[in-house]
Parts: sequence; structure tokens; C-alpha cells
Amino acid sequence: MNKSRWLTLALVLSLAANLLIVGIFVGRSMSGAPGAIHLPPNLGWMIRHMDQPTRQSLRSEIEQHSSAIRPIRREIREAQRAFDRLLVQSEPDVEALSETLTRLRTASDRYQLETHGMMLKLMPELNEEQRRSVSKTLRRRPDQHPRRHQN
Repeated sequence: MNKSRWLTLALVLSLAANLLIVGIFVGRSMSGAPGAIHLPPNLGWMIRHMDQPTRQSLRSEIEQHSSAIRPIRREIREAQRAFDRLLVQSEPDVEALSETLTRLRTASDRYQLETHGMMLKLMPELNEEQRRSVSKTLRRRPDQHPRRHQN
């Protein structure tokens, strides 16, 4: 085989591998495992302490919570991007920066209220040992590795 055929073959194999990888990701995201619960990132740390039957019994509440916080999270990201854009302008507009920070604070407050409400629904479903694990997680410093539980 000459050099151009090897190059063509390599490109075709690369394209096939990329399509396969993309197909796997799209397939997983579209179908999900049967009975899988898509956990909102803000609750995953707490829900992982629950057993599977408890998670399944709370599935509809978790999905409702996830739907409720999705637009709030989007609003937070948009406000953060707007703030970043305003911040790097040659002449920062203090009034616009203030307005953007107010939007960010309001969205963050709504997000926190929604999350705390969901925590209050989930905590009674945990047994004492699970609540202790959650307590350790809450006390852990943000820079601490999740597997190292220090008191």
C-alpha cells in the first residue's frame, strides 16, 4: 500500500472510533439504565448514603427537585457569565456589575432554599448511620478528598 492509502485508512479508522465513542455517550444519555435515577449534583453526596429501595421510593420527589433547580442553575451560570464579561471590560460599568451580582445572589438564594427543602424531605429517610455519614460529609473542608473522612 502506498502512503496515501495508509493515510486514508487511518482517517477512516479514526472517524469510526470517534463515531463509536460518541454513539456510546449519546446512547447512555438517551436511554440510561433501567430504573436509574439521574441525581442532581447538589444531592448526589447525600443520596449515595441511601440504599436502593429508599432511592427508588423517593424517585419522583428527586426528579421534581431536579426539574425545579435546573432553570435556577441555568440562571446562576448566565449571571456568572454576564458578570465575567462585565468585569473584563476596559471601563467596568459598576451599576451593571451590581445588577448582575444581585441577580446571582437572588438565584443562589432560591437554589439554596430549594436544596434545603429537599434535604429536609430526604433526611428522615436515612437511618442513624447514614445520617452520621452525611454529617461527616457536611463537616469536611471543600479541599479535602471525599474518601478521607476526618473528624
